[in-house]
Amino acid sequence: MEDNKSLFDDLKVDFQTGAEVTEMSRWIKMLGIMLLVIPGLVLLMFLVGWNKMAVLFSEGLDAAGEGGTIAVTMILLVAIVVAAILGLIAFFLIRGGKRLYTGIRTRDQVMFNSGLGDVKSFFIIYGVLGLLGLLLNLISLIQ
Repeated sequence: MEDNKSLFDDLKVDFQTGAEVTEMSRWIKMLGIMLLVIPGLVLLMFLVGWNKMAVLFSEGLDAAGEGGTIAVTMILLVAIVVAAILGLIAFFLIRGGKRLYTGIRTRDQVMFNSGLGDVKSFFIIYGVLGLLGLLLNLISLIQ
């Protein structure tokens, strides 16, 4: 038996299955685009409201002048790191969605498998981040 069997040769993708995978690829791309747009809007809000946030943090921290700016800078750095991680996840989703769509339309097994690999990478990163979040929550409960 061959180890390199083609999904399209064995399963004979019919119209309904192809339509479902095509629709799934569109939703994957939409989620990826949303994961790019939302952090971008948050970073834009930070840049627009920088001075107001620094004043509010200065008042809240009872610090003289620079305390609020330092706090806002640290929050902005954390937001940039989160946006970078979300950008990486969005990259895998968008590329995976495009490759799934191309693979199903052209019946290209390599392209289809590559798209599934990108979606798999998304779920691996998402799972690791979920486990890290769970671990941090458990640590905060213990303290």
